[in-house]
Amino acid sequence: MKKSLGVLQVLLAGSCFGFLGIFGRLAYRSGIEVGELLFWRFLIASSLLGIGLLILRPRLLLLKAQQIFSSVLLGLFGYAVFSTMYFESIKGISVALAAMLLFTFPIFVSLGAHFILKERMNFAQWLSLAGTSFGLVILLWGDLEVHSLRSVILGLGAAITYSVYVLVSSRIQKNVPPLSSSLYVISASSLGLFIFHRPSLSHAVNFSSLQWSYLVGLAVICSILPLSLFLAGLQKMKSSQASILVTIEPVMASTAAWLLLGEALSLHQLVGGALILGSLVLNALSK
Repeated sequence: MKKSLGVLQVLLAGSCFGFLGIFGRLAYRSGIEVGELLFWRFLIASSLLGIGLLILRPRLLLLKAQQIFSSVLLGLFGYAVFSTMYFESIKGISVALAAMLLFTFPIFVSLGAHFILKERMNFAQWLSLAGTSFGLVILLWGDLEVHSLRSVILGLGAAITYSVYVLVSSRIQKNVPPLSSSLYVISASSLGLFIFHRPSLSHAVNFSSLQWSYLVGLAVICSILPLSLFLAGLQKMKSSQASILVTIEPVMASTAAWLLLGEALSLHQLVGGALILGSLVLNALSK
């Protein structure tokens, strides 16, 4: 039952992450820039989560100094760096290629977990990893443009940074309440992103209510919920299993784009999505 709950939590986390492209694209179209989107996404998320915990569960705000410190480091050098690398990479390569590079992270996580953390993977899990990787290529295959080698390096850097984040979180965040960890990770991320991107605060004064709604959607649906759910699930299973399960994200992203933005789903996307889902079922059933 514990593992089943963990599987559900990670799948829900990946599904929530899948809406990142929807809200991000709508925000870009409305005139919000990358640095602004990232900063306000995490600032709004940390503010809402902090106020919510203060009112409903104030005891979750009180962590040990070591737990707070580790969460802050994960936010500054994990999530903030990963997010910046990913969104910078799409300036010089196609979004599909950036997604492919990013979702090499389950490979890095699996190798790190197997050889460094000694979380041995069985044959079914290796087969699931191969299936999700192949399915991802089929799902996202298209016009893979490369205009900058730097962007390719940043795309791989994002995958490596995120894999380190997952591996480290699986070890040092085991006994930290997911909502508490998410608060400090998100807060530190917003600080790091503000320092790096230096967004114009005066520009935000002129944001429309529609623009703020996109940012709130990014904060709640694509930040608070998935970060908390993923950590909760990660505490119940191996990091390699969790990293594979969360690859439901591109399947959900393609489905959401089809339902909400009217984007067509080609035959090869359906085949790729089906292969990913089948591999996730295999991974979920493996011990």
